[in-house]
Amino acid sequence: MVSWGIVQDRVAAVRAAGRDNGVPSPPAYAGHVNRAALLSTLGLALAACAAGGGGGGDAPTTDAASIRLAVVGDSLSAGFSRDFSAGDIDGSSWVPYALGGGGGGDGDGDGVSFAGGTAVPGATAPQQLARAEPVDADVLVLALGTNDLAWRLPFEETAGALVDIAATVGAPRVMLLAIPPIEPEISPTTPVYNRQLRRLAADRGWEFVDAPAPVRDGDAWAPGATTDGVHYTLESARLVGATVGDAIRAGA
Repeated sequence: MVSWGIVQDRVAAVRAAGRDNGVPSPPAYAGHVNRAALLSTLGLALAACAAGGGGGGDAPTTDAASIRLAVVGDSLSAGFSRDFSAGDIDGSSWVPYALGGGGGGDGDGDGVSFAGGTAVPGATAPQQLARAEPVDADVLVLALGTNDLAWRLPFEETAGALVDIAATVGAPRVMLLAIPPIEPEISPTTPVYNRQLRRLAADRGWEFVDAPAPVRDGDAWAPGATTDGVHYTLESARLVGATVGDAIRAGA
């Protein structure tokens, strides 16, 4: 049975995460934090607790023979995880589904394990650069850009931070994820921003993965795919994670 205390803790943790890390809500989508969004957040927390048995969701695999995955991201990667960097990652994040855990992916969880990283709600790439550390990983997934776009940071600043994060983590293989839609869209739009991310990946010799493709309808969110116009539903997290996991294994 889901503990109401756990639900309250998770909602409070998400609300406080930005404050605790000095990350205010980006102005471009601060308006999404309304009564409807809070109800969506509460529903997501309840579902995540149920899926994770009230703890941190299915634990990432630790098979020493697997591909070691590092992740640097924002709330789209963190979800309601209690301690992302330590691997206490729950089913509201796409990461367990990339590993094959949490009932995600195609059921083939062999070959990928979580090695470390950082995911902080509200964080931009420059902010995550300050938190990045070397990780003994085979693959680094960079899942940033939504907050940079919302804060309208110059793309050159974001790109420079992403390059420096990759250098700091030190994984030989780097995957850069597309960002999902923002509703309502801002300028530049997410399709334009993703083209910039794709060019950056090509210039750096990284892999570009359009992970949100299964949860889009054209350039917008697919019906029912987002809780608030910015974040994934549980099903969207599963689909995104499966896409990332497939890309990791395909390039191994």
